[in-house]
Amino acid sequence: MQQRTRYETYNEPWRKGQTSGEHIIALQTLPTVGIHYKALRFFTEFIDARVFGSSDSVVRTNNFVDETDVLQLYGGLGTENFLGSGLHAEATFGRQTFDFGSRRLIGRNQFRNTVNAFDGLHLSIGDARDWQLRGFVVAPVQRLTVKADTEARTLFWGLFLGQGKYKWFHTDLYSYFLFDETKPGTVPGLNRSLSTPGFRVFKQPSRGEFDYEAETIWQVGRSALVEGGPRLKTFAYMQAIQVGYTFDLPWQPQLLIRYLYASGDRDPNDNRNGRFNLLFGPTTFELNPAGIFEVFNRSNISSPGWRLTIQPTDLIRVSFQHRVFWLVQSRDQWINTGLQDPTGRAGNFLGHFLEARGRWVLSSNVWLEPGWCYLAKGSSTSNLLAQGVAGTPTDNNSSYFYIQMGLNF
Repeated sequence: MQQRTRYETYNEPWRKGQTSGEHIIALQTLPTVGIHYKALRFFTEFIDARVFGSSDSVVRTNNFVDETDVLQLYGGLGTENFLGSGLHAEATFGRQTFDFGSRRLIGRNQFRNTVNAFDGLHLSIGDARDWQLRGFVVAPVQRLTVKADTEARTLFWGLFLGQGKYKWFHTDLYSYFLFDETKPGTVPGLNRSLSTPGFRVFKQPSRGEFDYEAETIWQVGRSALVEGGPRLKTFAYMQAIQVGYTFDLPWQPQLLIRYLYASGDRDPNDNRNGRFNLLFGPTTFELNPAGIFEVFNRSNISSPGWRLTIQPTDLIRVSFQHRVFWLVQSRDQWINTGLQDPTGRAGNFLGHFLEARGRWVLSSNVWLEPGWCYLAKGSSTSNLLAQGVAGTPTDNNSSYFYIQMGLNF
């Protein structure tokens, strides 16, 4: 079982319609039961996610609250010698959480108080250290804050081929397909019918060596710009590239230079959608903490940055990050904030984002993690204020702080 308690606070608003800062206490408890007997697998994981202390209704959503529910419940079969080939193979069916590749499109949420899950079938053959083929056909779980979670009216399926045999040239090749069922009387959604192929090459970090990553993702099909809106012809893409070096020195410093580009919608009136949809990918490991200060998303952004990580001991790890953000399309929305100038006159400079995090493993079952972020707002917010755009928050810079503790039993 895992239990995490986190306190979060920020001093200045950044989202449309906000007039003040925010604070919460977020609690997440994850009891688990698993059985692995010969070829049989069975696993159950429950979740209880709650928040306290907030006066803002935005955190009463299913990104923060999922009270006393089933997160995973699946059974399956597995073998280490599939059809005498010596390959590992496994098939599981039920409610599951997944990590695929870089986790930019499919990943289990590590920071957010609630977790993405899927109902359906998952198959894999091979070993990620050499090569591995994975496939799935699932329905994403619709999280309900106080009622039992249920399946969304969405079909999600895909294939993933990973290769890790060559140290300097690991590869991921994949394609995912998402279709939202739309019928009269159903809950409005983004009405997506999207195909998302992608390719990634990378090398894992190693002391005294360079590492790198490059990922390209494309999206075609139809999707709505707003919930309940019409399906528009969609063409979108995301590109990520980074180069790092781990110094062969005490504290093992690693310097990482990175750049992320995710397309936006060029013209809100042209009946086309160019806004990239991140599907089910978490943002914490790359952009910002996914709590009450999830300011940025992989959509309509262009962002260079750097990160420095040091490890004074095996039990302590500290990282520092600086990113600069622009809108790719100034007429499209700053995703996650709700801010938008359809005329584009407010410009596209969103600002600078600074972050410092630490993690201290106190014992085999207790860890502590503090973090601080600073959003130096760019000219886009100031220009929206000057234009009198309704709901624009103050252009004062925002400071965010969190501290969390985890217990493993």
